Amino acid sequence: MAPLLAWILLAAPPPAHPPVEALLAAHGLGAPERTARLDAVAQGLADRLGGTTPPDPRTASGHLRWLMQAQGLGDAVVYPFTLRHRDPEEVAPALTRLVAQIDRKQPPTHLGVATRAVGDEQVTAVVLVHRGVRFDAPLPRSAPLDTVLRLSGDLRRGYYRPRVVVQPPTGPIRERPAWTDQRRLEVNVYLDAGPGAYGVEVLADSVDGPVVLVNHPIHAGEPPPSRPTVKLAPEGADTAEHLLALVQGQRAQAGLPPLRPHDVLVRVAGEHAVELAASGRLTHRSADTGTLRTRLKAAGLGAALSAENLAQAPDAHAALEAFRRSPGHARNLLLPQLTHAGVARAGAFWVLVMAALPPDAPAP
Repeated sequence: MAPLLAWILLAAPPPAHPPVEALLAAHGLGAPERTARLDAVAQGLADRLGGTTPPDPRTASGHLRWLMQAQGLGDAVVYPFTLRHRDPEEVAPALTRLVAQIDRKQPPTHLGVATRAVGDEQVTAVVLVHRGVRFDAPLPRSAPLDTVLRLSGDLRRGYYRPRVVVQPPTGPIRERPAWTDQRRLEVNVYLDAGPGAYGVEVLADSVDGPVVLVNHPIHAGEPPPSRPTVKLAPEGADTAEHLLALVQGQRAQAGLPPLRPHDVLVRVAGEHAVELAASGRLTHRSADTGTLRTRLKAAGLGAALSAENLAQAPDAHAALEAFRRSPGHARNLLLPQLTHAGVARAGAFWVLVMAALPPDAPAP
C-alpha cells in the first residue's frame, strides 16, 4: 500500500491587538463599544500604512472618510490613530498622545481596532468615534433616484432638537426638524433633485451649542465611488488669503456679492484658530471665549447675522472641500445676507468668520 502523504498548511496566527480597551479605561474613557464596522475601517487604515508605498499624509483624511462611508458610517466626531511598532507595549505611550486630544465633552462611544504584520514590525490602527445618534439601520451609500429615505434612530443623552440638513446635487440646501417627543430622530430625506451625491448632515443642540453629529453622502442615480478621490492643492494654497479667495469664488458662482475683509473678524478668527490648534480639536464653543456671538461681542462688534466655519485641513483647498462636504457649512458660505469676513489659520486649523455688517462698520 502506498504511503499516505498529508500536507498540512499552518497559517500564521494574526498579530495580537494591543490592549486598547484597557488603556482607554485607564485614562478615564470608560469602555467604548467594539463594532465590526469600525474594525473594518481600522483594518483599512492598517493596510494603507502597511503597504509597500508610503502613503501621502495629505490624503489621509480623504481615505479615512471613504473607509467610513464604505461601512455606512457617518459619525462626524472621529479620533483615528495609527502606529508602526515592534512590541505591543510601544502602543501605550503613543496612545496617550491621542487621548490627550480627545474632547471629554464628546468622549468615544464606539471603537475599532486592527493590527497588521509588516515584516518584523506591526501596524496598529485604532478608530474611536463619538456617536451622538444610533441609527436603526446603517446609512446607505446609494439609493434609487426619486425615492424617500426614512432615517430613524436614538439620540444620545445631552443632545436635543435634532434636525437634518440636506445638500442635493442641484437646488437649495434643505433643513427640516427631525425630533420626536420620545427623544428619537425621525425624518424623511427626499432624493428628488437629480442624480448625484446628497450630503446628509444631522445637527443637534447641546449645552455647548449646536453640534454636527453625522455627515454622510448618499448617492442617488449613480454608483458610489469605488475608491477614495483626493484632490491635491497647488503650490501656494496654504494661506488664509487663499481660502478667502476660494470662498469668494463659491459666492460668485452662486451670483452673490463678495465678502469684504474686516480687521475685527480677522482678529476674532485668528484668536479662535490659535485656541483650536492649542487644544488639537475642532469646536465652535470655547471654555474661555464662549460662542462666536460672545467672541464678536467681546471684540466690540455687533452683527445682525453671523456664521463660523471650521476645518482641520492641510491647505486652503482641502479646507474649502471640508466646508462643501458639510451641508451646514456649505449653506453658510452662500448666505446672501452676509457682507464681511475674516479668515485665519493656525497649523492645520482654519477658521472662517462671516457677518452681516453695515457698509461703514467700524474696525475698533
